[in-house]
Parts: sequence; C-alpha cells; structure tokens
Amino acid sequence: MQEQEQNRTEQATPFKLSEAKKRGQVAKSLDFNTFVVVCGLLMALAIWGSAQWERLCELCAALFASAAQLQLDHASFVGTASVIASEALALVLPFAGAGFVFAVISNIIQTGPVFSADPLKPKFERINPIAGFKRIYNKKMLFEAFKSFVKLGFFGLIAFAFFFAIWPTLPTIAASDSAGQMLWLGNSAMALLFRLGLALVIVGLLDLAFVRWQFKRQMMMSTREVKEEVKRREGDPLIRAKIRELQRENRKQARSLNRVPEADVLITNPEHLAIALRYDRDRMNAPVVLAKGADNWAAEMRTIAAKHGIPRFERRKLARLLFKRTQIDQPIPPEAFVDVARVYAEIGQRRVAQARVEVAG
Repeated sequence: MQEQEQNRTEQATPFKLSEAKKRGQVAKSLDFNTFVVVCGLLMALAIWGSAQWERLCELCAALFASAAQLQLDHASFVGTASVIASEALALVLPFAGAGFVFAVISNIIQTGPVFSADPLKPKFERINPIAGFKRIYNKKMLFEAFKSFVKLGFFGLIAFAFFFAIWPTLPTIAASDSAGQMLWLGNSAMALLFRLGLALVIVGLLDLAFVRWQFKRQMMMSTREVKEEVKRREGDPLIRAKIRELQRENRKQARSLNRVPEADVLITNPEHLAIALRYDRDRMNAPVVLAKGADNWAAEMRTIAAKHGIPRFERRKLARLLFKRTQIDQPIPPEAFVDVARVYAEIGQRRVAQARVEVAG
C-alpha cells in the first residue's frame, strides 16, 4: 500500500473527483465552517441582539414580579413553564436559524451542493471494535489532535494577551459605578470577540488551504490507475480497436453498395448472403468482389441488382465461400475459380441465347 501511494504521481482526473463527490468524499474544513457560523451569529447578534436583550430583561422582570403569586400546583406550573419555554424559544430561534443558514452556506462555499447517501450506508467496519480502534489511533487522528492543541494554544494565547493588557485597568473599573462597569464589560467583551474572530479567520483560511492540499494529495493517482480508469470508462483498447475496425468495414460496405450497378453478377445464398462480382479480362486476372453483405445488406443489394438488371445466381456453397474468404475490392480465392467460371459461362450462354432471340425476332 505504501509503495502504491509513493507511485501516485498523476493528478486526479475529473472523473475520479466526480465519483468521489458522489460518495460524499470532498475537501471540507470544519474550522472554516466554524468561522462562517460565528460570523453569522455575530451578524445576528448585531441585528437582533439589542431587541432580544431587552425582551429577555422584560421576561426576567415579569418573572420576578410575579414570583410571589406563582402557584405550585400542577396546572399552574405547566402553564407557566410553557410560557417561559415559548418565550425562550422566541429568544433563541433567530440565532439558531442564522447558525443553521450560515452552516449550509459554508458547506456550499467549500464543496458546492453534495447529495450522497453513501456515508449513511451501514458498514460492518463502523461497529467493528478493532477497526474503530484503528480509526481512533492512527496518524491522521493524531495529527488532528495536534492541530486542535495548536489552535487551542493560539486562542488561549490571544485571550491571555488580552487579559494581560486590561489587567492594570481593573482597579479603576472596580471603583466606578455599576453602569460604568457594565459598559466597560460590554466593550471589553466585544474587543475580545473581535480579536478571537480575526484569529478564527486566520485559522479557518489556513485549515481550508491545508484540507484542500491534503485532499488533492489523497486523490492523486498512479499511471496504472489512470490507464485502468480510461479502460473502465472507454472500454478495453482491443475492443475499441475492433469496434473502429467494424465501423470502417460498415462505411466501406455502405460505399460499396453504390458500385453494385457495375457488377456482372450477384451470387446469393439465397436470402442471407449476397456477393457482387465484376470481371474485366483486359485488366483483371480474376473476378473482383465489388460488394458483399448479409441479411439487410444482402436484401439491399438484391434490390439494386434487380433494378439495374444484373443477373442473380443462387449458389449456396459458393456464396458462403466468397463471403467468408474475400474482401471488398479483392479478387476471389483460387478455390472459387471453377464455380465462378461456370457462373460466367452460364451468363455468356444466356447472352448468346438472348441475342439469337433478338435476331430471330
């Protein structure tokens, strides 16, 4: 396996990438998804945050105001709990919806629309404890754990630097009033979120570039795999060569139908085979096959021969021999000389008899 991976020097073909996408294998960065989702939540917080905060404060004030009148019986508790749950859902729903929408958008940005049920198919390897242990303790998972520690350290370093920067101002803030403290706390939280957001942008883009590079490397193919893919898509080269040869023969046979009117005789078998022959004593050593065909081609040749008055001879054995042993524009084989000579002799006798009839008439 390692030797095979070392021999992968060719880039993945579009066909392999499309097949991998159908199986749900795409280059996707979870950190980039997190970055996009966090950006979406921050946008939702900027749009609805103030209104939802006021609504939450009103809900808390109403609960504290009615705490003395709260009944602990079953009916009253269920009614109050349902009201609180509906209000809490109304507070959370805009942010949850924004997170879902931006999660979908982040995946579409990375991979485009992917619809594959292959990852959902049950596989024995997923419930096999040995295979599961190998999936957990392998180089890829160890590297992912190392990446997680690096990212955690990076974010922790940013948070530590931020708290270290604001530490000298804490005594001054502690001496101020509650309104000033709340304003400082909100500004500090936004400043920290902004720094962490910038760090998340850097981590997300770097992870996206790394994941795509890694996926591209995993999809690389060896020269043998490329040849096998071409063979699988387009067929075996020998078969394709045979198909091209048959196509050339069909085109040649189709063109030869136009030469049937030039033939001296049509040898048939009687319905399935037809061979058109021509013989010129001054230029040919033996009769030449102008056209030959079977079934539909033979029927077409018989129609053309009848239309142009070409004599037709039913010679089953001779027709099979000529069809099997001859090629178009090639002379007949020596073993067919005697039978073909008899055919031409009979043609000559018919012409002589016809000439006598015409003279007598």
